[in-house]
Amino acid sequence: MEFVCRRCTHFTKTLYHVTTEDGGVVLLNMLVCHSCARAAKRLGLPAVKMEPAKTAVKANRVEAMTGSRSRFAVKSELV
Repeated sequence: MEFVCRRCTHFTKTLYHVTTEDGGVVLLNMLVCHSCARAAKRLGLPAVKMEPAKTAVKANRVEAMTGSRSRFAVKSELV
């Protein structure tokens, strides 16, 4: 499935989530293409690659069957 970049309006299959906050107020919350995500990173903004829903569901299913957890899930519980 292809998506439209919210910054340059190009069609892309891979989306990146770019956000910024100031004092708890969200100033920027966009889904962008790879090249716009690179530009955001050069500006010092966090850009996180969005994984497809099928991949996330598959990872959760494997975790449930094996009882294993990812390093991120264990780390987030400690906070």
